[in-house]
Amino acid sequence: MTKYQIFTIDAFTDKPFGGNPAAVVPVPADQPLTETQLSQIAAEMNLSETAFLTPTNASGPNAFQEASQFKLRWFTPTTEVNLCGHATLATAYVLFNKLDNISSELRFDTLSGELVVRRGTDGYLDMTFPIDIPKPVDINDDVKLVVASIYGEYRDSIEVELSPFLKYLVVHDPNSSESDIIGLKPDISPEAYAGSAKGSSKDFHSRVFAPWVGIPEDPVTGSAHTVLAPFWQSRLGKKTFSAEQSSKRVGHLEVDIVSDSHVQVSGRAVVVLEGHIDV
Repeated sequence: MTKYQIFTIDAFTDKPFGGNPAAVVPVPADQPLTETQLSQIAAEMNLSETAFLTPTNASGPNAFQEASQFKLRWFTPTTEVNLCGHATLATAYVLFNKLDNISSELRFDTLSGELVVRRGTDGYLDMTFPIDIPKPVDINDDVKLVVASIYGEYRDSIEVELSPFLKYLVVHDPNSSESDIIGLKPDISPEAYAGSAKGSSKDFHSRVFAPWVGIPEDPVTGSAHTVLAPFWQSRLGKKTFSAEQSSKRVGHLEVDIVSDSHVQVSGRAVVVLEGHIDV
């Protein structure tokens, strides 16, 4: 048996038991895990994502402290995913606050390319992700079924857009309010979709459902905001947003469209558990 450190981090919150929990497993380069072991650990943790990181530009006993570049992978309890914001935030938090990493900027090699996380101000970590601009979809019977599963019925006023890379389906009722989003009780179908509404206390509020990857509802989804930011840019005429994901756990994000190709998603995190796992 080999022993690995493991952490549970609540991301996009500054208080335990809020935001979105992610497990983080540092994997030394000389102690790699097999694909089966990665999946088994993620299933055992049974959180929306478990992150596995390995240093790539440092080695030896101090690699996690000295490295600035890492291989990073994310697994749900059932599958590997292309991008996960809250588990990236959790990973950077572990490196900076639990493993004493000396860098001011971390670079992660992922299925979505290179992601950069920097130390921000007031406890925030700033993550730079590729933008994923959603486009209107043709309304067919399948789309109407998804819309009805969210709002109880299909209405012609409801906007539906799909992001090309992450395949988030954004469903927006211009007549819905913040309280409407909070009160949604979808009849979950095997689709992934994000319901969103203009807010009063925040620029916009959202909820995210992804049963097709084993997550009935994701509490706070950093990756969804690479889609929601350009969606709301065209409606609010701005590039910087204060956002809330209105799940039961609630999460707070600061989002900034920094270029035509990238979005900065910022948040705080807290550690709620640390220990070891034997594999």
